[in-house]
Amino acid sequence: MRTDTVVLSVAFGYLALLFVIAAWGDRRAEQGRSLIGSPTVYALSIAVYCTAWTFYGSVGRAAQFGPSFLLIYLGPTLAMLLSPFLIRKMVRIASAQRITSIADFISARYGKSSSLGALVAVIALIGITPYITLQLKAITVSHAVLINYPQAPALSLVEEAFWADKSFWVALVLAVFIILFGTRHLDASERHEGMVAAIAFESLVKLVAFLSVGIFVVFVLFHGPGDLFAQVAASPDLVGALGLEAVPGGASGWIGMLVLAFLAFITLPRQFQVLVVENVDERHLKRASWLFPLYLLAINLFVIPIAMAGMLLSAGDPDSYVLTLPLSAGLEALPLLVFIGGLSAATGMVIVETIALSTMVSNQLIMPLLLRSRRLHLGSRGELAGWLLGIRRVAIVLIAPPWASSPAP
Repeated sequence: MRTDTVVLSVAFGYLALLFVIAAWGDRRAEQGRSLIGSPTVYALSIAVYCTAWTFYGSVGRAAQFGPSFLLIYLGPTLAMLLSPFLIRKMVRIASAQRITSIADFISARYGKSSSLGALVAVIALIGITPYITLQLKAITVSHAVLINYPQAPALSLVEEAFWADKSFWVALVLAVFIILFGTRHLDASERHEGMVAAIAFESLVKLVAFLSVGIFVVFVLFHGPGDLFAQVAASPDLVGALGLEAVPGGASGWIGMLVLAFLAFITLPRQFQVLVVENVDERHLKRASWLFPLYLLAINLFVIPIAMAGMLLSAGDPDSYVLTLPLSAGLEALPLLVFIGGLSAATGMVIVETIALSTMVSNQLIMPLLLRSRRLHLGSRGELAGWLLGIRRVAIVLIAPPWASSPAP
């Protein structure tokens, strides 16, 4: 069942399903029955915050640094609890000034400074591009683990032509998706209803996949959480690795990471896109303020148990415990579901982040350059026309007959 043909067929079939959902969302919007008019869909779309790092990397970080991974989610939780005072104001400002990106928002705060908007766009482009690359790499590595287990994935990731790289074809499919459902509209402020519907669906998929592997690990590989914690308690090395003393930086490290996560949640281009730009009703924040933190709680509920189980069973790379634990038990369907969950986490981030970045680059970098070059072009043409007119007038005066009754025009 874990043949390359089956895995790729399921993966690209899932991506095709996203196209169907997005097309359905756009069609309902055209009929006046908007899907994103639901506060639940809005809250689920915010869960694009949970990328492939959440799906795979949280377990790896828990295995290395204990509960410090929770800070990545406590920051957004705090931001959503403060949403009636903070994010609601951002939504109102964006609606009043037709703001389409975080670069627009920051530049508007300082007199709509075009240079500041361009600087924010450049910083976002440079900072986010490697993160997009990591999402595609996560797809490649998880595919390698799924196909080659128990062989180490590093041994299977040999140098190969780009057309043989699975993430290359996934990127092409996502590019088509983004063009069709994200950037085909002339009005950048127009909401992407199909895209938001697809992202909300992906949030459900990755949640179900992670909860499924968590339940399997705790209640099938072990006889409940009591058995798992008892075996961990019998291993002093594991107790120390998962304790608070494993947190890097101490108290200052906790505070710094919490503040960073809080700020990232409201300023990352993809989060600003779904939180502010795609918001159709500020009253949706009321439900999102508790539903999104509940989502974060659910998707992190089994992170530490999975990390414990992986360390007890020596399941290989901590970042791959989510896949290798069900694979080590000889299962076929659950690892494939986990792979699709990781694919959902990665593709959701790539889709929204790329749309947000393309809007910023277009509005803050490309269009100002085109307008400036057009003004320069028109100015040079006007200057040339002035010179030609002057030469024409001099020439007419010089060659005009002396009996001309009036000067040349």
